[in-house]
Amino acid sequence: MEGFGINNLFLYLILLVALAVGWLLGKRSSFSASKLKPGKNKKLPSNDYFVGLNYLLNDEPDDAIDIFIDALEINSNTLDTHMALGTLLRRRGKVDRSIAVYQDLLGQSDFSRSELNDIKIHLVRSYIAAGLLDRAENLLEELRNQQGEIKIKALVLSANVYQLEKDWQEGVNVLTELLKVCAPARRLRYQNLASHYYCELAEEELGNGHMSKARDYLRNADMMDKSNTRVSMLFGKLENLCGNYKEAIKNYLRVKKQDPSFMADVFSPLVECYQKAGKEKSLQKFISANMDEETDASVLIDLARYLEKERGQDEARKYLLAQLEKKSSLRLMMQALALDDSVADVNIEKDLFLKVLREYIESHAQYQCTNCGFELKSLLWLCPSCSRWGTVKHVKGMLGE
Repeated sequence: MEGFGINNLFLYLILLVALAVGWLLGKRSSFSASKLKPGKNKKLPSNDYFVGLNYLLNDEPDDAIDIFIDALEINSNTLDTHMALGTLLRRRGKVDRSIAVYQDLLGQSDFSRSELNDIKIHLVRSYIAAGLLDRAENLLEELRNQQGEIKIKALVLSANVYQLEKDWQEGVNVLTELLKVCAPARRLRYQNLASHYYCELAEEELGNGHMSKARDYLRNADMMDKSNTRVSMLFGKLENLCGNYKEAIKNYLRVKKQDPSFMADVFSPLVECYQKAGKEKSLQKFISANMDEETDASVLIDLARYLEKERGQDEARKYLLAQLEKKSSLRLMMQALALDDSVADVNIEKDLFLKVLREYIESHAQYQCTNCGFELKSLLWLCPSCSRWGTVKHVKGMLGE
């Protein structure tokens, strides 16, 4: 069969096994017709089953799913099969049809409360996939009032909905409630999530010039997750804007202890705060330590710029060339070339080389998600691909750091 890959084969095997089990259970349940409403005891006709199988083998899974859904009777024994089919439809992008499957299941009166709750959770996921967030929110509000595992599932999905809506305060409220009832093994994940939501709120207040509110949100973010580098970066920015340069320095230096890969993002404001605070000796100590120890290309370039300003262009270029001997980096080479004025006759060629290098480097991602590998050209705290927080880092290698 043309185009029949491993992923399709795996999908079809799962579908075939699920349907076979559902069919057998459906046949068995036909002996208990008294438990079903009139008209709902639909024994699966063998003809329909084989028509569906034919669609499946001819690489037409959507038509196969439709046949099986219509033919398979609806009861507790076949519920898992129906929900699996609804999930398959959602994952294949057929969210409207997936929603219709779950709504049809909810229209039955023969399911237990627990089974109805499971159907509603699946329906919420399809609502979210379809972008029908208001419907998802309304259904989740009902489920959050219950107890046990269903409440936890509803709270997790609610946090997802509020994240999509960028309603960070409601997201924090839901996560606070979730932390009270979730398993201990999940607490760190939800605390990290809440910490980032507080950071989002803080950034909004910073943008509006509300420093006091921003500080309160950052304190809450820090209490939720003291390892969150983003909190330290934002605290440094806030204190810098407020003129509290010593506090800003303390927070920027904390970034290096938490995650050195983000030092490139705070180097320039950190140097600026040292200078504004009049702590020249501390700045020189910081610069000397980093010149000897640093390996991050972005920080090395920042150090070279500092040297150019304080000691001259030749000193900065010598430093970059020394670093190039230790670390192959196109970015370091481009910066060293830009500082080379030793041969005036080749300036035209040099400008051309710089242009080519710059365009080549800028065409490549400078950041990458460590969870899914998604590449970005600028720093985002939430990966657009896998929706994980705090997993985007500087790219490593000759083009990156």
